[in-house]
Amino acid sequence: MNQETSNRQIFKMSLALGVGIGLIYLAFLKPGIWGIDGTEMFWVSHSLVTKGSFALPEGAAGIVGRGGQTFAMRYPLISILAAPFVAIGLFLGTLFHVPTRYAATICALLLSVILTAITASLVALIALRLGGSKKGAYLAALAFAFGTIALVYSREFFAEPVLAFITALMLYWGMGNDYREHAGASILSGLSILAKPAGIILGPIFSAYFFLKKYPWRIILGPIIGTAGGVFLYLCYNFLRFESFFTTGQNSERFQLTGMPERLIGMILSPGTGGGLFWYCPPTILAIWGFRRGLRIKPLETWLVAGVFLAYWVLHAFWAFRGWNWGPRFLVPVLPGLLALTALIPKKRWDLLLGLTFLGLFFNAPTLVAYYQRYFAELESKNTIYLLEALDLWGNPLVSPLFNGWAAAFNQLGDAFSNNVQDVLNNVGGPPGEGDIVNSDLLKIVAVWWWVLPAAGIPIWVGFFVALLLIILGIWVLRWGWLQTIDQEQWIIENEETE
Repeated sequence: MNQETSNRQIFKMSLALGVGIGLIYLAFLKPGIWGIDGTEMFWVSHSLVTKGSFALPEGAAGIVGRGGQTFAMRYPLISILAAPFVAIGLFLGTLFHVPTRYAATICALLLSVILTAITASLVALIALRLGGSKKGAYLAALAFAFGTIALVYSREFFAEPVLAFITALMLYWGMGNDYREHAGASILSGLSILAKPAGIILGPIFSAYFFLKKYPWRIILGPIIGTAGGVFLYLCYNFLRFESFFTTGQNSERFQLTGMPERLIGMILSPGTGGGLFWYCPPTILAIWGFRRGLRIKPLETWLVAGVFLAYWVLHAFWAFRGWNWGPRFLVPVLPGLLALTALIPKKRWDLLLGLTFLGLFFNAPTLVAYYQRYFAELESKNTIYLLEALDLWGNPLVSPLFNGWAAAFNQLGDAFSNNVQDVLNNVGGPPGEGDIVNSDLLKIVAVWWWVLPAAGIPIWVGFFVALLLIILGIWVLRWGWLQTIDQEQWIIENEETE
């Protein structure tokens, strides 16, 4: 097969991955944002659209800053990127006479879907640049999309999907031989900091990689310069909010050495909240095997992926996290590189990759129809002590969300079928009583967009069939993409055998 034909195949398979995965994700798009982080960043987008300001609307929770206004303590890039989606949502909400917040949040969540679907395509492209086969790369991308917590956070409004996309694109561009791709990676090293300050690790790692590749100094220094630019922009964002370059609103005391070893190991091995990479993302186990093979094929590129993983991992081990997370949320940005490495395992072990992908899908699937926060809300409603135990990284594994997600999802489905969705939507904005978070409006419906269609006068069954059609179409596109991984000569032989 000539290079031109091969390039066409690669383009078609990567396009099929992005479109097919995106269609399936779209069928399970959430009807709203639940949680402090996502809600805060959504309101920033809302303010950018309605007021042209980063200040939060009146009544929204945040930190008091410049001029007595309230500002978000979190990161600006996702809010900026989501602003066009929020604008469309506000327009549609007004057009169809539905609560504009619901319409705007649904549209905002499209950003995470789109970015995660594109990231899955990048997994395949990174795998090819690591020396993997087309079929192995395709399977690795599917494993990322359906066998890891990327599936979960594609439905959330967090910074992690944005940072994962930037990290994946940097890996792909960084491994290329085109100076324009290297320049793009340098620009992204700055944007990564605006996505989340943890992205500061990317610039130095890529500069070290370019140095080892013996590139010209203008390329070597590019990521470092990009990082410096990103830091400067983030300091300006701080000053805009709090009239201080070094005030972020975040609690810096949570960055600590105490407990670091436990968190370091826990993020990989403990099934507790905030940890369990191997538990919640089983295919990543095979990245160890892929890493060993990658060292023989593309050693520097393999070390680049490993360096990004190690840097994110160690950095977050210093952060005393204790939130309502599903699995190791802070490690979402390392997933594209790790899954790309799985494409390097021997062909005869692809069945193992598929098996671990299905296992990961089983563990994460409850979040497709329910908010994963439902389990934490149930515990808080019962007894705060139970909640604290579930939030412990190294606590009783039997109370971790991993082993209780399905039960909580069934409870939410039970509430959804026993409550009139129109009544729930009419009460939007009314907070539940203290200790009764489980009765929040979004925790009493099926967590998919088509369940709230009655608010627009459209029957649920119409949305259900649209969602089913999206899934079928997505599977068909993915199957078509798989055919693009077959070499032309082999394709002819297989077609002749079929005939």
